[in-house]
Amino acid sequence: MKHPRAEYHATIGTDRRALGLIPPPWLVDINPVHISRISAWLLIACVLIARSVWSADQATHLELKLTPAKPQVFERAEVRVSGMPAETNRFDPEAISLDLEVTPPSGKAVKVPGFFARDYDRNLEGNREVLSPRGEGDWRIRWLPLETGQHKLVVTAVHRGQRVGQGSAVVNVAAGSRPGLVRVEPTQKRYFCLDNGSPLFLNGLCVCWHGSRGTYDYDDWLAACQKAGINYIRIWMWHHAFGLEWDRGDKLHYRMDNAWRLDQVLAEAERRGIYVMLCFDYHGIFEVKPDFWNGNNFWPRHPYNATNGGPCLSQNDFFTHAEARHLYQKRLRYLVARWSAFPNILAWEFFNEIDNVYPYLKHDDVIAWHRDMGRHLRSIDPYQHLISSSFTGGSERPDLFALPEMDFSQYHSYNEKHPAQMTAQKTLRFYEKYKKPFFVSEYGTDWKGWKPDSDPHFRALHQAIWSGAFTGAAGTGMTWWWESIHSANLYQHWSALAAFLQGTSLGRGDFTPAQFQPGESPVIPFGVAGTQEALVWLLDRACNWPEGAMNPEPPPVTEAQVTLGGLTDGVWSVEWWDTLNGSAVATHEVSASKGNLLLKPPPFRADIAARLKKK
Repeated sequence: MKHPRAEYHATIGTDRRALGLIPPPWLVDINPVHISRISAWLLIACVLIARSVWSADQATHLELKLTPAKPQVFERAEVRVSGMPAETNRFDPEAISLDLEVTPPSGKAVKVPGFFARDYDRNLEGNREVLSPRGEGDWRIRWLPLETGQHKLVVTAVHRGQRVGQGSAVVNVAAGSRPGLVRVEPTQKRYFCLDNGSPLFLNGLCVCWHGSRGTYDYDDWLAACQKAGINYIRIWMWHHAFGLEWDRGDKLHYRMDNAWRLDQVLAEAERRGIYVMLCFDYHGIFEVKPDFWNGNNFWPRHPYNATNGGPCLSQNDFFTHAEARHLYQKRLRYLVARWSAFPNILAWEFFNEIDNVYPYLKHDDVIAWHRDMGRHLRSIDPYQHLISSSFTGGSERPDLFALPEMDFSQYHSYNEKHPAQMTAQKTLRFYEKYKKPFFVSEYGTDWKGWKPDSDPHFRALHQAIWSGAFTGAAGTGMTWWWESIHSANLYQHWSALAAFLQGTSLGRGDFTPAQFQPGESPVIPFGVAGTQEALVWLLDRACNWPEGAMNPEPPPVTEAQVTLGGLTDGVWSVEWWDTLNGSAVATHEVSASKGNLLLKPPPFRADIAARLKKK
């Protein structure tokens, strides 16, 4: 490769007329004074060109340190970059930016933004996590290799519009056993799957923020989740936990302590095989009045509020004002730079229940914002994570989830009777509308708090969790009140389901809600079926919440039977499971004729499930 200055001097030598150093014939008769002025301007132009070339050539060499040095496919690698120039605001990409361009063996280059970070040490003082800064911080890039072979890495630093540094490396990526990122199952688009093609049914709950113990809370919760076979949680980036830009003075000055906490939690979740939906914002950032809990009214403190030096005179300006949108896009760049390389990010969620504050907002502007920010987020995310957002349960609006930028739909359910039937009805309706994966992403018997007195035997909790697997939903009902669930050690409802689903193909593209022949029965049947496999769950009507909430020891169901339709004729093995212990209790074979199969469960209390396989 020629030296840039050599190319410049070669051009001077071979085409001086093109550069204006030899006047063309039409200049011969012009006044010599004018020629002198023209020549002077041309000389200045040449000097500027030469200075530009010289500046590019003198860019600082950036030192790159990659960990691990030999990553595997879908293994997050971190590049520490030294040699970056000083800058007062390292969070404004218009002031200073760092970018990686990766060229893999396939030849399709991938661009990954870099970010500034600071590390911390943590200590538990009493019941409170205390963070102590470790060092002054540095520049990093997180990269997720997507294919094997030799990759060329080129890192570029830009300061105030000028390229000021560059570094490069060649990295060999080995094969591995990691399953990859979460995608929408391509056949029916009803479930999720991973890059390696394996189905991913979400068995999880909301674990949205920590208490005073900070990341130590998540150490306990995530360990319990893994033990219970839970593979999914939801996290909020909100004020008291992981929020980066929410208070006066936070505008383009992100909170490094909260970012470090989120690093730790996402890494621990990844280590334990748990996927995360990361919610960027929630409705409370626009509220001015204290709510039921005497809080969540953060608009007076929000950095985009004009009273705090931001661009927004009203809450709706957040969605329409050009500067507010530009600020948010800068924050999106930081979020993508820091966390997109985590393969256990299930999805980005823009808002929690944004319609809770619709008295301050215009719906059409909110939808247009989701469309535009969804497109922008997809354009900068090198790994194309899924994207969604959420409304309250009482405000189902079709235009949000109809957006192509929203990859799946969701619903929040509180104070609704019959959680299993609710899940079945919502799943059917949302899927018919949007042809996208759907699940109940928040569930509780009462939005005002954890109230076990209304569900002393946790039947609503159990029914919300188990019903998702048998209704065509992409996941279980994601229950709220995680701290109370952990304190009461109610994880058996998830662990039993995880054991039941082990070895099944739930989430495969051929699974659809099962058909049951109508008839009188003491049970309510739910199920999903594929070509060679079916899953069935029978709920005792006498235990349906809330009517059946108070009976501590319901009589056993002894004479139940249901007819499952739509199956392939032939012999099927049927394995019945206890849904609290997570163990098989009976096995037999049944023949399907004309697509119908008669199921007769053994005696059971409250509910029972079955795994069916074509022999």
